[in-house]
Amino acid sequence: MLIEQVRKTINEHDLIQRKQHIVLGLSGGPDSVCLFHVLMTLSGQLGITVHPVHINHKLRPGAAERDQKYAEQLCEKMGVKCSVFTVDCREMARELSTTSEDAGRIARYDAFHETAEKIAAELQAEGLDEETARSSVKIAVAHNTGDQAETILFRLLRGTGTDGLAGIAYERKERGFSVIRPILDVDRAAIEEYCENNGLGPVIDHTNSEAIYARNKIRLELIPMLESEYNENIKASLVRLGRIASEDKDYLWQQTELAYREFAESVPAGDVQGFMESVSVSAGMIVMDREKLAAAHPAIRHRLIMKAFAQIGLEKDISEERIKSADAIISKKQGPKTVQFPHCYRLKVEKGKVMFFRD
Repeated sequence: MLIEQVRKTINEHDLIQRKQHIVLGLSGGPDSVCLFHVLMTLSGQLGITVHPVHINHKLRPGAAERDQKYAEQLCEKMGVKCSVFTVDCREMARELSTTSEDAGRIARYDAFHETAEKIAAELQAEGLDEETARSSVKIAVAHNTGDQAETILFRLLRGTGTDGLAGIAYERKERGFSVIRPILDVDRAAIEEYCENNGLGPVIDHTNSEAIYARNKIRLELIPMLESEYNENIKASLVRLGRIASEDKDYLWQQTELAYREFAESVPAGDVQGFMESVSVSAGMIVMDREKLAAAHPAIRHRLIMKAFAQIGLEKDISEERIKSADAIISKKQGPKTVQFPHCYRLKVEKGKVMFFRD
């Protein structure tokens, strides 16, 4: 039974605790409607408050208004208020020089986090400290097993590493709040059956049936071809691959954390001159011993580089090419060397030290 599977996922991964507030993305489609109905059904047992959020992306005239109306009526029927955000995603895409699909995702998560921030502020006003208030709010999104398989295959085609093969996490931190995926172990057929059995009548986005985006092409063309010609259980195989990769990823990052505590030193901006006289930095930096870093296993060394940059603000856009360039100068003992990373971040080897900083 679907509802029992969701309860099992929540318990196994400790996704929800009592008295928490769950900001839930409600598009009106089968996945989000199923998740909304399940969490509302379990809300009494779980001791949670559900806050549905709908985003009108203004991408499909007529259909967008239909979706919004459906979401509002469903929430009214379930006895909760639906927070609606309207965003012109085409205009947003132009401003950000990205696709309307990416702009839509940005708009959704902006809306989720704005709602979460508002709830956390209200909890603080009621007397909770900031940390407790923020940990009392989580964001729930409706990725399912099919989404997991598609994500792993999509990343595989783009040449991802172990971390990418781990796929979609059950829970991750984003902008100070946890984003959870309670139906990640549920397949689309079970979701559609649940919606039908409960008379929910979700709306259908016709663009999901059009091979106009890379993800749609994978779902509509590539996976069916792989199922028919190579492996009828390809989705389950991909999900299993993700589960194994996730375990490996967790272990490697645990080892990285241990090594980081041993290798890394955080240097305040005022003390930087003691390490390098030729460079001025805008903030503090991370310093490691070059020989220790060079002796680390590549899988750990590469993660140490990423963690060091993350500690000073660079959490993405670190390419394999940059990591290889950093590897090359860390392994050489002679001469000061520098590798430029995105957004004015740099790695510099000098006097037996590896320094991570931003100009």
